[in-house]
Amino acid sequence: MTDPTTLIGYVLDSPWLFPLLALAVICDGPMPLVPSEPVLFSATASALADGDRWRILAIFGAAVVGSLLGDALLYGAGRSSNRVISGVRRDAGVGAWVRRHLHRRPIVALVATRLLPGGRLASVTAAGRVRLPLRAFVPATLASSLVWSSWMTGIGVLVGPFTQGDPLLSLLAGFVLALLVGATAGAARRVLRFRRRIAVPA
Repeated sequence: MTDPTTLIGYVLDSPWLFPLLALAVICDGPMPLVPSEPVLFSATASALADGDRWRILAIFGAAVVGSLLGDALLYGAGRSSNRVISGVRRDAGVGAWVRRHLHRRPIVALVATRLLPGGRLASVTAAGRVRLPLRAFVPATLASSLVWSSWMTGIGVLVGPFTQGDPLLSLLAGFVLALLVGATAGAARRVLRFRRRIAVPA
């Protein structure tokens, strides 16, 4: 039986990593449970341990491409339907905030929500639903994709020295960090929502 560490190491070092990573990032828009962040973290940490800076750039590029293609699909889904994808209510917090700001500050709206749990799904489908023009959507999704990919790749670089290139440790660290990032973003969103409620006079 193949050792799991060997198998994970093979995938992280394989040329197939780049299309698989891009595909994972595409899919985690409509399906947020797809583990694109752990794969991105662990692949970056492994490449850093090997001293392969070009591979890190290639991983970053695959993440950006996957993000842009996934956003294009979500934008199209939003434009073609009167309902945002199932599970995102019209008056949901993130979606409602995005719709209020999309036409005035589309880049801020998409970038600000990208790291929130479910933020990509809510914001990009909302952009399609309100018929945000492509001339505004394209630079906004490009900025959002670059910020997200830089942030996630940067976290992978920070993890690298601790995992020392061990494939299994890199993957486990990726899952843990993905959970922490999501939990932190979710907690920040709840705190801001609570503060807004307090600020509103009775």
